[in-house]
Amino acid sequence: MLLKRLLLVSVLLLCLCIAAVSAQDASPEATPVATAEATAEATVAAVTESTAEATAEATAAVRFDVPGNYAVRQPVLNLTRQYIVHVPAKYFEMKAPVPLLLVLHGAGGTGQGMQSFSGFDAISDKEGFIVAYPDAINTAWNDNRGDQLSSIDDVGYLEHIIDSVAEKANIDLNRVYAAGYSRGGMMSYRLGCVLPTKFAAVASVASTFPMYLLLECQNAPPKAVMIIQGTDDPIVPWMGIQTAYFSAAESLRFWGQHNRCAVLGPIKESVDLSPLDGTRLLIQEGSKCKQPVVLYSVFHGGHTWPGHPVRASFDLGLTSLDFDAAAVIWDFFKGQSLEAEAS
Repeated sequence: MLLKRLLLVSVLLLCLCIAAVSAQDASPEATPVATAEATAEATVAAVTESTAEATAEATAAVRFDVPGNYAVRQPVLNLTRQYIVHVPAKYFEMKAPVPLLLVLHGAGGTGQGMQSFSGFDAISDKEGFIVAYPDAINTAWNDNRGDQLSSIDDVGYLEHIIDSVAEKANIDLNRVYAAGYSRGGMMSYRLGCVLPTKFAAVASVASTFPMYLLLECQNAPPKAVMIIQGTDDPIVPWMGIQTAYFSAAESLRFWGQHNRCAVLGPIKESVDLSPLDGTRLLIQEGSKCKQPVVLYSVFHGGHTWPGHPVRASFDLGLTSLDFDAAAVIWDFFKGQSLEAEAS
């Protein structure tokens, strides 16, 4: 058993070394117009079963005064935008302002699809925070890659959601977070850099750090970041894409330096809770950081959301059942706040 564990960690360490060399050859100045995820992920057909019983059409004048899902359609920056807000019953028991979490779908997805498979509603129901699931224009976010969506102000739109939800509910504006899948993860990175006084922490699942965000992020203040990435991701490779995306190892290193970590800690092997899923979880985090950063490497994992399989018309790779992505993201988020960050 000990030999098996040592072999597993050794293989990942070898991947880390190769990834670091590959990333050093990449040119940060290059801005890709399209990558593999832009085409392949557009065919993802996530489960979209809805809990429509409690859904209501909400306008700027409507408050969230009963539990359930609210479908919001509002004019934002000359466009009609829409998003779903999940308000748990426990929110009405809370005596203090509650956190707000924005969950961003991948390219080709929707807020409703993200709500259906991410697992955040169940955690919201237990913890009492509010979740918003926005829709992108043409199902993809303007994450600053310089493509045909570059004229869409998604940063302004997502900032508007914070303000709009805060008008309808008792939100703790020191505890607003963003988590995203694939291109939604890339957009979450961007939000942490360009709206550092709005978001206390961000998380990305199935996306390493895009090089086209370096200019926006290099002078931004430290920000709490969680990265969850499969080593066998067929869309956004764990080893990165030259001139487009850092490897997972380089993504951790970038945020470690950005967050002024003294060192990156050792790779820790997690307990294999689901031996039949074909994956293993390895965790590495920064130590003595201004703001925390952690990488969950899913050995043999694909372009997937751990704990919750995504339905697709092509093979996304293995889904880890050793942990629940939504649960570990929330555990990471709930310890972060802008108030503590400023102290």
